[in-house]
Amino acid sequence: MPSTDELSRRELLALKEIRLTGQTSDGTLVRQLLDEKMIVDAQGRQLELTAKGHSMLVRGSPSLWDISS
Repeated sequence: MPSTDELSRRELLALKEIRLTGQTSDGTLVRQLLDEKMIVDAQGRQLELTAKGHSMLVRGSPSLWDISS
């Protein structure tokens, strides 16, 4: 697992999906991100990024850019 300063592409994609839709299909990652206080479970099934989660997503965003085009 990457250090707390660096997330895997999978984790970053999950944070991005949560930010856009309020959910993700990866239940294992949801538990991990909840434990790491990067997301909160608001209103039952709606997930939201915390300030920490948002910061990690912004910091890791360049690794999500598709440079092949």
